[in-house]
Parts: sequence; structure tokens; C-alpha cells
Amino acid sequence: MQENPDLDVDYDSDLFHDQFSLVKRFVYHLFYYRTLHKDLQTHQVNSEFWTHTTDGHLLQATMCWCMVFGSDRNPTHWKHLSPKNSKKIQASFRAGVVSHTGLTWEEWERYWTKMKNFRDTYAAHRETDPHDPVPNFDMALQVAYYYDDWLRRVLWEGYSLEGKGRIYGSVFDEPPLRETWEMLEEQTTPLINSCIKQTKDFTGRRDLHKGRFLYECP
Repeated sequence: MQENPDLDVDYDSDLFHDQFSLVKRFVYHLFYYRTLHKDLQTHQVNSEFWTHTTDGHLLQATMCWCMVFGSDRNPTHWKHLSPKNSKKIQASFRAGVVSHTGLTWEEWERYWTKMKNFRDTYAAHRETDPHDPVPNFDMALQVAYYYDDWLRRVLWEGYSLEGKGRIYGSVFDEPPLRETWEMLEEQTTPLINSCIKQTKDFTGRRDLHKGRFLYECP
């Protein structure tokens, strides 16, 4: 294996696996939220069960994302991947996330603040009257994709198209997260759609959220 000439990183392999697992769970939960939300609206299903299930996926997506990209006090934050090379890691990630998302650094910080505030005031804790709207998660998903690409570039040169290989001594048999999303679209969307159709005739109260779901900002 040829090491990355730009970043020869001594990294924490256990933390790497924890981080990637959290980011992957974020992708799953966001996909479930969006697919359920779309199907419930399409089929006009009014169900308290599905309302709470759908909202739960969005809240879990928020928590998982913030464990890696939120406050750096989190032990699973991306900055902690390589304590011996923290400055090099931070410079590499920050430069890439700005170019990948198309945001300026100031715009990225504003978006990061929205995500963290939603986590702090609604998902993990609860203020009596939170005023900030639910963030749009498109950018959060792009950050997750960038993190995945960045990891493979920094820690593993020459990974195969099948997503199988070795990251400095750690077996890593995970496909890229973009492929994971596509796999969910292919395999899980029909299952969710079938479940929603089966419950279309059931009605339930939706008053706990004032008759509506948690909505992402447009």
C-alpha cells in the first residue's frame, strides 16, 4: 500500500471505527426520516405511531452527526482521530470541507451553529420554547460524504471500487456512504412504502407536535 504523501497520519483505529459507525448511522437515520416523511405525505397517512417514528429518526440523525461534527468536546469528534497529528488533520479537513460544500468558512460556521443549536435545544435537551427552525440536512449529508472521502484519501490510498481494503492495519469492508444511500433507496424504499400502504386505513392522534411532523427547512 502506498501511503498518502500529503498526510502520513498516525491515527486511533478504535476511534476511527466509532466515528465511521456514527456517520454511517447518521446516513441511515436521515434516509429513513426523509423516506418515511415523503411516503406519509404521499399516502396521507395520519398516524401518531408513524409521526413519532419519523421524528425519532431525525433526532437520532442529529445526535449522530453532532457526535462527530458538533462540539469538539465529544470524544468521538473528528479532530481527535489523530492526537499526534491534530493540526495537520484539522487543516486538511477544514480546507476540504469548504471546497466540497461550496461554503465559505463563515457560512460553514453558521450552518454548524444551527445544527449544534438544534441538537442542544431540541434533540439532546429541551428548551421550553425553542425558536430556531429545524435545519436543512442537505449540507449535513454532504459533510458526511466528504468525511468518508477524506478518510479514504488520508488513511488509505488505493482503495478498490468495491470499498474493500486496509486502512493502516485495520480491515475496512465498507462501501462509500454515497453507495450506502443508493443501496437504501433500492432495498429499503419499497419496504417503507409497503408498510405505509398497509397502515393507510389506520388513523391516530398527531397532537403532540401540533398536528404535524418535524420539518426540515427548505
